[in-house]
Amino acid sequence: MNKTNTENDAKVKLREMHCKFNPLSRCDGSVMYSQGATVVIAAVLGPIEVKTQNLSIEGSYLECNYRPKAGLPQVKERIREAAIRDVLELALLSEAYPRAKMSLQVQELEDRGSIDACALNAACLAMLIGGLPLKYSFAAVHCIINEKGDFILDPEESETQHQKASFTFAFDSVDGDLLLVQTKGAFKIAQFNDIECICRQASAEIFDFYRSNIAKYHSREDQPAATIESARSELPMET
Repeated sequence: MNKTNTENDAKVKLREMHCKFNPLSRCDGSVMYSQGATVVIAAVLGPIEVKTQNLSIEGSYLECNYRPKAGLPQVKERIREAAIRDVLELALLSEAYPRAKMSLQVQELEDRGSIDACALNAACLAMLIGGLPLKYSFAAVHCIINEKGDFILDPEESETQHQKASFTFAFDSVDGDLLLVQTKGAFKIAQFNDIECICRQASAEIFDFYRSNIAKYHSREDQPAATIESARSELPMET
């Protein structure tokens, strides 16, 4: 892919990412995740008891529900829910807990662009922080082609008003294999290949975000215990 000027460079950058772990108390793991002004909250439960009709001796049953910001789920929310479930079924190590259920709930809080990718990334972080067994983590990236033919990575909602085509890719963290491809609109094969390369490079930044934030979270959890041990070591010994 050829980049001709700094303007094009600026169009292939992810929006700023933030996350807050375990904002919900009545689940095994939860995360509030944002990219730019798009915000999603995801929560996981599992392994938990499964109903007889969903029981499998070969692996756990995966339940996935997506809820819009307001109202009942419509067709587009059901499609988004199915995409999340498809990726999770590939990534989840279901053989670890046969005859059990893993449950993921995703709640849209604000959609200001790239909601499909944000929902998938929130789901991955919730699974990781909840300790559910995964073969690999995954990262999703959204990109569009605007009316001028320029590529815009992780676009804002206003930038998608006159898009010619949109793409959402999900990659795994081990081999970088494609787990999900969603496309809409008209585009050339060369454009598809270029955008896949852009999104693959951007996914590395998301994986780095996962690692750094999870490491910070666990280091904060371990800090009180370390402080207590150091305080005990400083106490004078009785004679």
